[in-house]
Amino acid sequence: MPASGDEFIVDDDDDLPRAPGRSEARRATDRDSGQNFEVTRTWDLLTEGADGTITGAVEGLLEAGKRKRLLKDTTPLQRGIIRHVILILDMSLSMNEKDLRPTRFMLTLLYTETFIREFFEQNPISQLGIVGTRDGVAIRISDMSGNPNAHLAAIQKIRKEEPKGNPSLENALEMARAALFHAPSHVLWQTRSERQ
Repeated sequence: MPASGDEFIVDDDDDLPRAPGRSEARRATDRDSGQNFEVTRTWDLLTEGADGTITGAVEGLLEAGKRKRLLKDTTPLQRGIIRHVILILDMSLSMNEKDLRPTRFMLTLLYTETFIREFFEQNPISQLGIVGTRDGVAIRISDMSGNPNAHLAAIQKIRKEEPKGNPSLENALEMARAALFHAPSHVLWQTRSERQ
């Protein structure tokens, strides 16, 4: 039951009536049309059923919400099967911290190896490249390749290196952008707004 006793609000996300919180109306943005709308229901608009409850009215609102969702645009997003991914690793002095055992750096490399294996299991025809950042510069750990063994060998190679200096995310992102510059357009993800 609402705290104020004079109105309730239907939340479109879970289709359950809820009491108004800080505001008296739920405001949301319609993602498809970009228009603002307000959903407000008052107790005056509800009619009691033969049994003296408002269950029928609430069920009607729930059904209306379900119908509305079914009528929404359900065009699936087009995603490329072939993905080009650049993984950026922090190799700065802060990765020597031992708050994660044995060190942040070694644990990161362990998870990177796991990521590489899983990435190529799920995306066998995709490309991956690895960039590291330390001493204020970006270094190329492995070139863009579809061979997981080449990436795993590169990760094994940098295990021997000590993290040092400060990271430079800007330089790492610039190197990643340069590596992806020649990626064909069919591998780029396309959102609904870009298609329209």
